[in-house]
Amino acid sequence: MTSSITLHLFGRFDVAAFREFAESRARLLCIDMTPERMEGHEIVFLLRGAHALVGMFVMACVIGPASCVVSRWREAEA
Repeated sequence: MTSSITLHLFGRFDVAAFREFAESRARLLCIDMTPERMEGHEIVFLLRGAHALVGMFVMACVIGPASCVVSRWREAEA
């Protein structure tokens, strides 16, 4: 089953580090990821891929790189 979602992440981000982290995880999980917003307090991605793998990507992003803190997130059907 394929999922298409918009992932909103809120917190404190080193944008360059988070982008690199997310891109590498998307490649590993074979997920199509399009950055919509990349700011120091909010990051938004459009995601498309196998449902379970999209869920794994979301959890990886919530944990994220050490230089970033996700305080809350929201997923919505794209």
